[in-house]
Amino acid sequence: MAVMRPDRVEIDAAGDIALSAEVAAALLGIPIEAFLADLRAGVVYSVVERGEGEDAGRLRLTLRRRATTRVLVVEAATGRVIEAR
Repeated sequence: MAVMRPDRVEIDAAGDIALSAEVAAALLGIPIEAFLADLRAGVVYSVVERGEGEDAGRLRLTLRRRATTRVLVVEAATGRVIEAR
């Protein structure tokens, strides 16, 4: 299955990646209703990591739901998605 790849994501005031529920559901390949139910149940979670050294200026978002994991690597200054897997 091809991973949905947005061109850009929003970077919030804290410098973290901010995704809408619709984009997160699409990344995970599930309907929004299922995403919201699983989010409330604590089955969906995410981690944002800041790059260091040669990866400085990049953010990596890991989004997990059950056995599904999606990763976005993003340019921190612009929100441009560099990689999606």
